[in-house]
Amino acid sequence: MRKKKINKIMIIVVLVLFTIMGIGYSYLSKTLGISGNVTVKPDLIICKENLGVVVPDGKLCKRAEKLHTEVCNQSNSSYYCSGAGHKQGENIVYGNCGTSGELKSGDAFDCDVDGDGVYNSNTERFYYVSDYYDTITKTFNDKYATLIYYNNVKAGVPDNKATFAYDVSNENWHGPVNGYAELPSTSQWSKVTLLNKIRQLLNERAGNTTVGGTLGTFTYIDRSARLLTVQEINEACGITVGSYKTGELGTCEYLLENTKYTTSSLPYGWWTESARSVDSYNIWSASGYDCRMNGNSANITSYHGFRPAIDVLKTDILY
Repeated sequence: MRKKKINKIMIIVVLVLFTIMGIGYSYLSKTLGISGNVTVKPDLIICKENLGVVVPDGKLCKRAEKLHTEVCNQSNSSYYCSGAGHKQGENIVYGNCGTSGELKSGDAFDCDVDGDGVYNSNTERFYYVSDYYDTITKTFNDKYATLIYYNNVKAGVPDNKATFAYDVSNENWHGPVNGYAELPSTSQWSKVTLLNKIRQLLNERAGNTTVGGTLGTFTYIDRSARLLTVQEINEACGITVGSYKTGELGTCEYLLENTKYTTSSLPYGWWTESARSVDSYNIWSASGYDCRMNGNSANITSYHGFRPAIDVLKTDILY
């Protein structure tokens, strides 16, 4: 009789534990916006289908095995991550595990840019943005992918506090003359090369003028990375840079990792390569404050950083 009672108690305990686990998983799934192709673990989002994939020699990038997360530390109901619909204290998951054979905005990759044979998910995380935008022909090249780094950099090293002016002259038609040298050098990221080191500068309308002057070319001397263009952002996010719509970058939340979007002590965001056409001093930049693309004075030193974008032949990506 006593044994039967003990067995009943054990069965009840096991059922209660399973119920609690089910509720916990349900809560995490809703909180993190998790789809069926990932497994939830504390502070870790695992891409099951990307685990243990053998990378053929010569491939620069492979799909991420785990996604980056940050905690939303903001509480403002209109701006930052909290204004974008995240609760304070909630985990934000950046990027996608992806679908085999397809490339979509936000797909997360680890790229062996330094050539050490290691695909470091912490310091070599990139996100697919769009096909490469050729600023000379003003067309997209579907043989090459544009990927953006997860963080701003200083002296080629990830630094989520690093900010620089675009051009201390506060003229917007010369290119990123200040700070561009902080982008990774060809010796630091030896396995990746820019498709065109000499780039035609453009405004948000793909024109070559601003109110201040004519946009010429800019050379990324000895750099392995460049700045993103607004044309690539438009393509990736389905927006029109210049609309100034609060929250428009919600479709590309991965662009706001390591910014003020989650934490007030971090920079507002990062500079693009593109100038604003209707004045002589504004450069387009991504802002984690209002989750949109803003025009900001080129000489501001404390708000925006330099976030590397790389050009990768799609055949060099395992996707």
